[in-house]
Amino acid sequence: MPLTPFHLGPAFFFGELFEKRVNLISLLLGSIIIDVRAAYCLFSGCRPLHGPLHTLMGATLIALLFAWMVFSQRQWLQKVTERSRIMQAYSFMSILMGALIGTWSHVLLDSFLYADIIPFWPLTGNPLLGIAESGIIYLICLLTFLPATGMYFYRYSKRS
Repeated sequence: MPLTPFHLGPAFFFGELFEKRVNLISLLLGSIIIDVRAAYCLFSGCRPLHGPLHTLMGATLIALLFAWMVFSQRQWLQKVTERSRIMQAYSFMSILMGALIGTWSHVLLDSFLYADIIPFWPLTGNPLLGIAESGIIYLICLLTFLPATGMYFYRYSKRS
């Protein structure tokens, strides 16, 4: 995606759908952390732009590392989510599921758009490339953000 925040729409939507089973913070941050290397490459000129983190294997490794980091900070993060009136589980499994869904969804969404992504590495090629046009992928990202926002504010108002 040309703008990493597009990934927040589907992540936020899944997070709201599975609010008490999947950790929202690990899901949201996991959906954008994959672009750390791509952002570095964009500014430094390294190629390919989408490298090993844009594979399901790379995303899984990042998700495991990231889940451990979020789990180690769960007490502080729980205070943040409680102030935001977000009901969250902070078990390692809910954090790991959030991180996996976030990172994998990022890789899969980008796989429809970019030729330099090899999502199923070590298998070669990208069988998802071109299946959906970029406008459709962006629209999905935007349209999933809207109901997620509605769900969040509905729950927020009920928990006042």
